Amino acid sequence: MNLKPQVDKQHIRLTYVTHYYLNQKSPDAIVELLRKYEGYPADLLDVIQFVVVDDGSPLVFEIPDFNLNLTWLRIKEDIPWNQAGARNLGATYAKSDKILLTDLDHEFPEHTLRWIVDMPNPGRCIYKPPRFDSKTWKSRGYHSNIFIMSRARYMRLYGYDEEFAGGYGAEDYRFVRFQKYHGSWMRALPKKHYCLNRTEMDREVSYHSLVRDLTRNTPIDLRKKNELLDFGPEAGHSRMFLNFSWDIVRNTHRPAPTNRPVKRWWKHLWLFRTLFGSYV
Repeated sequence: MNLKPQVDKQHIRLTYVTHYYLNQKSPDAIVELLRKYEGYPADLLDVIQFVVVDDGSPLVFEIPDFNLNLTWLRIKEDIPWNQAGARNLGATYAKSDKILLTDLDHEFPEHTLRWIVDMPNPGRCIYKPPRFDSKTWKSRGYHSNIFIMSRARYMRLYGYDEEFAGGYGAEDYRFVRFQKYHGSWMRALPKKHYCLNRTEMDREVSYHSLVRDLTRNTPIDLRKKNELLDFGPEAGHSRMFLNFSWDIVRNTHRPAPTNRPVKRWWKHLWLFRTLFGSYV
């Protein structure tokens, strides 16, 4: 059997998971985002893995080369609004416990990614960054489907419920409610560590044109809410997970850094910062 050699990933401290569905003219939305990240300092890129999931897009294009730790996956079936499945697949391929789950229409400045890399393991906490428009800098509050959290916590509670795949909406809300019911704590990053809504992105050319219709998923969400209340904490989630097939279409690696930071006693001061709310 001819097996591909494995690559050591123990230096990865954050996995950035995003996904896309492109059914228009251009792949610029994802290519431009990765090009921007490619320009960040080497010491930061060395410890971040980017996992990109193509959610069965009709638009097929040649993937450019990127100088990133990059895993690019393609779901073979075109399942409408399969965000739940795409995120479950991305989290499965994450090489770090700390994961950042985000949509394609948002980007993270260098200083925010660096903060997330350096922050302690989230444990039971799920962090949300504040948002601003990339052009006007108008505050957009907190996005309902952007999270920094522990991959172990994500998997322990079965990830997103893929029963919502096939229709629009509710999978993010139910994900949060299920996490909270099991004791996860929602926290906010400091306001100076924000993400940007990509208002300059051309949604008529390099995005999707799917219809947002809650008709299918609203009754599903209500049923799951009642299942949780009636039958207890292990109910209210279908356990559907990776209910499709996929390919690894690109897997690239930056050289592992040779000078890794040494843990010192003062690094444990994060415990006091967490207890006294400096992340809120």
